[in-house]
Amino acid sequence: MRSRVSYYFIAIFMILGLGACGFEPTYASGSQLGRDLENIKLVAPTNREEYIFTRSFERRLGRNLGASTTLRYNISIYDQGLDVSDMNISHKVGNVSYQLIDETNGDVITSGKVDSFTSYSSEGTLSVAAQDDASERLLIILADKVISRLTAQLPVS
Repeated sequence: MRSRVSYYFIAIFMILGLGACGFEPTYASGSQLGRDLENIKLVAPTNREEYIFTRSFERRLGRNLGASTTLRYNISIYDQGLDVSDMNISHKVGNVSYQLIDETNGDVITSGKVDSFTSYSSEGTLSVAAQDDASERLLIILADKVISRLTAQLPVS
């Protein structure tokens, strides 16, 4: 059995090794990808779902109304019931299709579609509140997935 000292030594060695290899966080303020992600503005929301999606997106990356790229998106959410041995469980299923547009020339930089789901109890007097909460959780998940996908899709320069 190894002593704790050897585990600490290994952990410190790994952390120092990671720093020495040039590791840099994806969203680092000085990185090109970080600047590209900060240079995105979203189309103004027109309903509650779009507002929650936009709010979640901007909480992660910030709001930049003077950005030169615009993210256009289309949100689709629907309910799907689930019959599990007399339990009233429902799913909120949703997807977001998006396009990142360069405002200077109108070209599509990248596009894609993400999807996910959340569950909620549709039984009892609080089912409307549970349904609203499930919608909000789903939209937050979808915003995070769009950001992750953009991180992977944006060209590295």
